[in-house]
This record gives sequence, C-alpha cells and structure tokens, in this order.
Amino acid sequence: MRVVLVPLSPELSDDFNRYLWDGHVQLAGTNPFLYAPADSALAPLRTEYHADINNPTVPTIYPPLAQLAFLLVAATGSSLVLMKGLWLACDLATGWLLARVARATGRDEATVLVLYLWAPLLIVEVAWSAHLEPLGLLPLAGAVWAATRVRARPGDSGLPRPADHPGRGHARTLSAVSGALLALSALVKLAPAAALPALAQRRSTRTPASIPSTVAAVGAFFVTVVILYAPYASAGSGLFTGLRTYGEHWWFMKGAFGLIEGLVQDPAMARRIVAVMVIGVIAGTTAAAFDLERTLLWVLGAGMILTPTLHPWYVLWMLPFAALRASPPWIALGGLAFLGYFGLGSYQETGEWIQPATVRAALWIPFFLLLAVEGRRLLSRPAAHDPGDPSEALP
Repeated sequence: MRVVLVPLSPELSDDFNRYLWDGHVQLAGTNPFLYAPADSALAPLRTEYHADINNPTVPTIYPPLAQLAFLLVAATGSSLVLMKGLWLACDLATGWLLARVARATGRDEATVLVLYLWAPLLIVEVAWSAHLEPLGLLPLAGAVWAATRVRARPGDSGLPRPADHPGRGHARTLSAVSGALLALSALVKLAPAAALPALAQRRSTRTPASIPSTVAAVGAFFVTVVILYAPYASAGSGLFTGLRTYGEHWWFMKGAFGLIEGLVQDPAMARRIVAVMVIGVIAGTTAAAFDLERTLLWVLGAGMILTPTLHPWYVLWMLPFAALRASPPWIALGGLAFLGYFGLGSYQETGEWIQPATVRAALWIPFFLLLAVEGRRLLSRPAAHDPGDPSEALP
C-alpha cells in the first residue's frame, strides 16, 4: 500500500516544499531559523518550488532533528522519493517497536500492528503526502519501549523480580535512553516534551534508590536538546519566532477550542485558557506518577482535543497509543481526520479555506461520543491496574 503511493506527487499538502527548502538553505550554509523563505537575503537561493512554499513570510517552525533530516535529504539530492523513503523507514521501524512494547506488556502484537501499520491516515500522510511525523514517532515509540523495560525493583511492591528484569545499572541506562529518545521526538515536534515531568516523577516515587534513574532520564533529555540545538544557536531568539507565530495565529478544524473561544469571545484569551488546561493535565499525570505510555496518551490527547489547529496528520501522534490500547475514539479520529481536507479544492483555487461548522461537527461529535462511552466503561469496571503500566503487570 505504501509503495503504490511513493511515486506520486503530494496533492493534499504542500508541506514537503518547506522541508526541501529548509534543507536547501542549510546546504548553502544558512541557518533556516534566521530568515523566512520570502526574505530578500535568500533571493539567490530560490528554487523552482519556492513559489509553492506555504507561509513564506514565517521562519521555519521545525525543531533541530527535523532540520538535520531535511539537511540529509538536501545533501543526497533533494529527492522527494528519497525523503519519503526516510520517513517510511521510520514508519515501519515504529511498528516494529510498538510490537515489542505489546509483547513486553502482554498485549496482542498482531492487533497492534494492524491498527498501526494499516491505518489509512498513516499510509496517506506519509507515503503520499510525505509528512515527517514518523521521524518523531520512532523515538517516541522507542522511549515508551525503554520505559517498559525499567521494572519495579524487588521490595518496591512486594512483587518478585521478573526473569528479564534489568539490574540497577541497566535500569539507569534504560532511563537515560528513554529520556534521550523523548527529547529526540520533541525535537521533531515539541509536544512530547510535556511528558518529561511525569517521566521524572515516575522515576523518583518508588524509592530513594531510583533517584539516579531520574537524574539519568532528565539529564539525557536536556543534554540531547542542547546538543541538537547547538548548531542553530546563532539564530538566538529567532529559534522560536516561527513557533510563536504559529501559536498565536494558526487555527484549523478547531474542536473544544472553538467552544471555549465562543464562550470568551477572545481568541487570545481562549489560547491562554487551553494552555492552562493542558498544564493542568501535565501536573495531574505527574502527581499520579503515570507510566510514560499513559502520560503521553493523556498529555498529547488533551493537546489534540484542545488545540486550535488540528491538521489531519497531527492525529498520527496519537496513533501509537490508539493501536496499543485499541482505543475506539482515537482510532475513529484517525479516520474522521480526513474531513479536514474539506475545502481543499476551493483553497487551491481561491486561497481561502472554508471550514463550515457542520464539517467540524462531523469530525468532533462522533469522537467525543466515543470518548464518553470509553470513559464510562473504564469508570464502571472494577478497580484494576492500568494495563499499559508494566510495573503493575508483574505476576
């Protein structure tokens, strides 16, 4: 299914032009965070696809790991097929890692692989539209896998040590790996960084002996961030100019955010309110010492529900957790996300993207109904350990 789409030029999105441009200017020795594509300083570098770059007056919003991948593609010929091949390699490797997580936590591997690798949204957005999400999903899945390997030590809960339990030094190493991989994921799209407080709290709530694992996880996260941002540090505050513009002005297929915005009648105030709500979810997952998988489910899920901007490919960040937990609402949202392309034809003809409220309702109402049903089911069943928490799943 993927191979059939790889040779085709993307028709649903033009983001790939920005990817190619950022790699192109880096290959010419220019920091992509310093100038927007339309800046006259970059006029000598303009390419045949320059006119097709979206938001040309806004500097890049993509963090350093994404930029390094763009540079790699540019250094090997700026081939769209090659870029798709890189994303697809990450895509398939992510499926392999999710199967290992499923095996480690006693879930059915085949179900996880089908729900992830056969997801139409994943196939279309990566193999056809060339979106970079798998570059971030691969380290995210790796971070979850490493976290599942850090089991509770004997005496922490009165449970016996599993046969494959890592030693204390090995546990610190795995904690560092988990922290570094979480950082790599956040250096593609920043959202996964929100799970760091819960990852640190998870390490420190067991016993004082787990404090070195906390230091390893947090230290590895920040060291990774510093190392990858260092080559672009010359941009200074310009590193986040594009992201600030995105955060303040972008909107697309807004769901709960649209309701909040309608209540307060102030888009800026609505953005501040949802930011506080997401921070509340981060604080709650941290206080509850959720495992990394469950934390990411809650934090990324809350962000997706509350965001003012939900492009269809953003939903891919929830797909690993939808697959691992066979979650009806999130699986459904992966299909409903295609409604986000309603109005694409008029946009391509007129430059104006019309999103009727009925289309947004068709996307969000079924999702919220399924979410309510799932929540009621979880609340009504007898108290049990979270199946996604390997430290609570020991015999």
